[in-house]
Amino acid sequence: MSLTLRVLLIVFSALFLMMIFHLVAKGRLQLKYSLLWMALGVLLIVAAIFPGAVSWLSSALGVGLTSNFVFLSGIVFLMGLCLSLSVIVSWQARDIRSLVQRLALLEKDLDLRNEDVGDRRH
Repeated sequence: MSLTLRVLLIVFSALFLMMIFHLVAKGRLQLKYSLLWMALGVLLIVAAIFPGAVSWLSSALGVGLTSNFVFLSGIVFLMGLCLSLSVIVSWQARDIRSLVQRLALLEKDLDLRNEDVGDRRH
């Protein structure tokens, strides 16, 4: 990996991490959801500082080219991220369904109470 590419990777990864920290600080991204992105930023910086480690890991796992290993790692990361987001969406859908059901019961109870008050007035 050329020195220029390594420096660019470090700069962009640092900017990426700063953006994640900014989003967390402003409350636009919860910390628990930002951990994967922070891990990615740190891994990119480590890979830029120690490019030999990526090559060694690639050959240790039997991947022919380091670039193929990088693409494979990116795909695995994105699959993990999609799975994580799917779990979060499933939890939220369950919670929303529960809230809607509770709201419907409360509205029904309120309507019944209003009818009782109306009957007492007549």
